[in-house]
Amino acid sequence: MAEKPFQWLGRRTNDPAHDMLVAFLVMDIQRNPEWARELADRTEQVKSGKLPVWERLGNAYRLKLTDQGALIEDLVDEDSAAQMITLEDFSKALEAWIKSFEPED
Repeated sequence: MAEKPFQWLGRRTNDPAHDMLVAFLVMDIQRNPEWARELADRTEQVKSGKLPVWERLGNAYRLKLTDQGALIEDLVDEDSAAQMITLEDFSKALEAWIKSFEPED
């Protein structure tokens, strides 16, 4: 049976930014709790102003977090446009991603 597509509260279907965010999580963060928690921590630091900017270069995507949002750039598909998503939407998706692979209590 096929795995259910990743969803989170506020996920917009057929939205290029949300689709790229899912691809980034799958390809670059994967199901690695350490990477996901580090990303969540850096996101909160940028949201709070403790960090003005934070970047992560992954296998397939480049992520740049600023007070303007999360900019995700596809490093493989040169014809793909970079996508911006709000830090709030990014945080919600990341939180759901982390919960999707952590063992339930």
